[in-house]
Amino acid sequence: MNKAALSVLGVIVLVSMGVGVLIGMQIGGDGAGTTSMSTPTPDGDTSQGPSGGGSDQAVRTTIPGGEMETVQPPDEEETIPARRFEADEIEREIKKLVNQRRTNRDLAELIVDGQVTTKLDTVAHNHSVAMADEARVSHAIDGVFSKDRYKSAGIFDSCQFNSDAGTYIVNAEGNRLEVIGHTVAGRTHDSEFLATETEVARAIVTDWFSGTSRNRLLYENAKQIGVGVEVTQSGDVYVTGNLC
Repeated sequence: MNKAALSVLGVIVLVSMGVGVLIGMQIGGDGAGTTSMSTPTPDGDTSQGPSGGGSDQAVRTTIPGGEMETVQPPDEEETIPARRFEADEIEREIKKLVNQRRTNRDLAELIVDGQVTTKLDTVAHNHSVAMADEARVSHAIDGVFSKDRYKSAGIFDSCQFNSDAGTYIVNAEGNRLEVIGHTVAGRTHDSEFLATETEVARAIVTDWFSGTSRNRLLYENAKQIGVGVEVTQSGDVYVTGNLC
């Protein structure tokens, strides 16, 4: 074999080897045109797979037994605007509930309308307004007592009667013909949410009959009752009841 033939054979071998190397690089994935890319997360993290939980995920806690439950924040207490409560309706309900308590004890119902009762209503309402202005419950506001209010209304002499046993005269002296109280409307009072005029009235009457006011509301010889209610913008309810 001459030198020319050997040179040609060498070139063929070299070309074949080069083609094989190129084919191997393409099969192995290390050749040009192949890249390994990952999708960046919003915070620049290029790691693949799901990202960690954000701050908006529900807070969870372990309960007995190993179970998990979502912890929800407590709901705010519901309130009803004071403007939705009618003072006149609360007054009517109070009178009705007081008379129910009297009839349950075989006592006569108190008269709730008429000329004298209208004066009693006015005296009671004016005092409830005065208590609301002072934000306190008291028979005496600005040095004016119950007997003074009866005298100003011209009913001090007519609003007196024999005590149950008939041993003395009951009149407005010593606040003996007056009951006063305070509750709330549209809020919670003594663990009870007062959502209606009837519920507000019941709370007042329950308080009255749980204390010394009960004796005044159960006078056997009392004939009439006036009631005045003042509901403040904040939902405080001030009440006065006057007997005759």
